Amino acid sequence: MSNSVTLSIITNSLITGAKAFGWFVTGSPTLFAETVHSCADVGNQLLLKVGEVRADHTKTATHPFGRGQKRFFWALVSAVSIFFVGAGVTIYHGIQSLLVPASVEPFTPLAVGLLLFSLALELFTFFVALKEIGGFRGLRENRSNTSVLAVLLEDLVAVIGILLTLFVAGWSSLIGPDPVIDASVSLVVGVMLGAMALFLANINGRILIDAADVDLDRALEQRLVAMGVRARVASITFDVDRAVVFVHAEGDASELPRTAQVIGDDLCSHADEQLGKHVDSVYWQFAGLRSAAAAPMTAG
Repeated sequence: MSNSVTLSIITNSLITGAKAFGWFVTGSPTLFAETVHSCADVGNQLLLKVGEVRADHTKTATHPFGRGQKRFFWALVSAVSIFFVGAGVTIYHGIQSLLVPASVEPFTPLAVGLLLFSLALELFTFFVALKEIGGFRGLRENRSNTSVLAVLLEDLVAVIGILLTLFVAGWSSLIGPDPVIDASVSLVVGVMLGAMALFLANINGRILIDAADVDLDRALEQRLVAMGVRARVASITFDVDRAVVFVHAEGDASELPRTAQVIGDDLCSHADEQLGKHVDSVYWQFAGLRSAAAAPMTAG
């Protein structure tokens, strides 16, 4: 389970209430966009939590590798909801505010204070998620952890959105309320949400369609070379840091320096100790055979 997802549900619920109050006081389209944004974030993170809870590694006849991919399915649903609810409503409201400008009240000190409170919470959850995914260096290595990645990106967009809203607040105080600038910032927030949603949907969609862990494949191929085995490795990702590996070896089993079972166990241990990834099973196929073995030679 991800700590950042749970924490983000709590903090974004508080943030939604704070922004909603600020919008009620000022009538600002930008604050409305931010309220919708945070409300959508809460719903999306609840969907991410559903995926984490329902991801199950129990093997059944119909799910021989477990149901860990449910995590990615619900993350995909979350990304789609971000696009249609978060981005769609925000962009629609921004366009409407541009076409039919309404009077906007100046930001009160209370509204600005609520925004600063929201900014502090968003930054806190952002850095919690960043730490959980392994820092900026871990973004690429742990990109299959789409639940935490979604929280990280949502918080990043939220921070930018709040900073833009504070810009509108500053403009309102120095020059006066401007509904055009307010609505324009609302559109910018909506476009950012849409871009983020498409990015997350693309990642989860690719993982759901038998995606390989390229870094794992490369590391295991190098391990086999060190053991004197010429082979090509292909993996399928079934959950965060969990995969099944297929080894396409040249020659036949009698030419291997060790038994396939021992080598398979070594690959599982290597993946766990060096990469922090769990290999559930290793399947072997040897040159000259038309199909892979019906059962794994080893199970992690």
